[in-house]
Amino acid sequence: MGLAQAAGRTAREMNPQDTANTLNGLAKLEAAEAAVSPPGWAGLAEAAERNARKMKPKEVANTLNALSKLESAAAAVTPSGWAGLAQAAERTAREMDRQGVANTLNALCKLEVAAAAVSPAGWAGLAHAVERTAREMNPHDVANTLNALTKLVAAAATLSPPGWAGLAQTVERTAREMIPQGVANSLNALCKLEAAETAVSPAGWAGLAQAVERTAREMKPQDVANSVDALGVLRAAAAELSPSSRKLLEAAAEREAPNMRSDERKATLRGCEKLNLRIPSAILD
Repeated sequence: MGLAQAAGRTAREMNPQDTANTLNGLAKLEAAEAAVSPPGWAGLAEAAERNARKMKPKEVANTLNALSKLESAAAAVTPSGWAGLAQAAERTAREMDRQGVANTLNALCKLEVAAAAVSPAGWAGLAHAVERTAREMNPHDVANTLNALTKLVAAAATLSPPGWAGLAQTVERTAREMIPQGVANSLNALCKLEAAETAVSPAGWAGLAQAVERTAREMKPQDVANSVDALGVLRAAAAELSPSSRKLLEAAAEREAPNMRSDERKATLRGCEKLNLRIPSAILD
């Protein structure tokens, strides 16, 4: 854990890039939380606060993304520090690439203190960044962006109809490459974002139904619950489910139900009832 120890020791000397890279690296280490001391996390949080106003777009996105995963570091950031990071996101939004936009929104939906510090103009700028980059997004980016917009009401409210259409088109384009979580998150988001749902074409719903069939065998408990529940709401998507897709969803629900949380079981039951799917025995017991 040399990186973790060195991070805390050298934090006060870090520049913006050092800070972002270090936090991003620590966020990928499973044992990072225990490897860095409380003073070390405080030092890294101070470095993020001190460097925020000089950070470039990628550095802002990576820093916020890392803080959304590193609870000890996030807990050490002060209210004024969060305000500075929010201002940095606002300042750099117009230059962010598609990954930076997705990661920033994904982080903000998990960091309530940071999200609360974003101004109305800042949300408008981030929404414009979504519109600008939507057509370039990969499957992971668009799933994360849609998922974040279900929680960031202020950002979603400023997205224009062409912006929603761009996101819908990207979902359609990338559905065949999505992993199980991406399929589930996209469906879960679409059933909550009416403006995006109405922009999906019949061919798009068919593609998402095919993505469900392709990934059902690999879905985890939350993926199954989110997919089945969302399909119970998204009638256009449900209508495109083939008999084999429905059987695969039933098998996935039966397989994963024993490992589901209470809320996931409720969502699965709700979806199965709406879709007339066989209810898993673990939920009936």
